[in-house]
Amino acid sequence: MSITKKDTIRVMIITKDHRIEGDMHILEGARLSDSLNSKNKDFYAITNASIHRVEDERLVASPQFIVVAREAISAIFPIEE
Repeated sequence: MSITKKDTIRVMIITKDHRIEGDMHILEGARLSDSLNSKNKDFYAITNASIHRVEDERLVASPQFIVVAREAISAIFPIEE
């Protein structure tokens, strides 16, 4: 069994109703845009997440793992902590 090495990028994802901050795992040495442009990914795994409502910034949940559908994403960008 081979193990694929990954880099971790802290991202903010905006959907219609939520703002999600968390760690996105991409192939080692790849850029965030490379991962997003990959047509074979319909979902993105996010770890150490916090989910806030866009409308009032209320914290909805803080899951250790969440999967976000590509089609639900309005915007995504890396953030510095």
